[in-house]
Amino acid sequence: MKLFHLSDLHIGLKLMNRDLTEDQQYILNRIVQYAKDRQPDVIMIAGDIYDKAVPSAEAVSLFDSFVTSLKEAVPQSTIMMISGNHDSA
Repeated sequence: MKLFHLSDLHIGLKLMNRDLTEDQQYILNRIVQYAKDRQPDVIMIAGDIYDKAVPSAEAVSLFDSFVTSLKEAVPQSTIMMISGNHDSA
């Protein structure tokens, strides 16, 4: 069984008032390609998907697009995810 593990994505993070959306989009696209190349059985996204408990609409949209692309790239994979201390109330 091949397991693909991600954590601490912190989507929506702003660093010193710099919006990281473009950088996050780039790396999420690379992750999709990496998963497509390796065809894992399970993709686990563990903790801190978003950077805060109430993410922006832009952050939610980015993550939604990422998960959709991931499922299209690796349709047989089971995707499991859980929130962490930054993104849960």
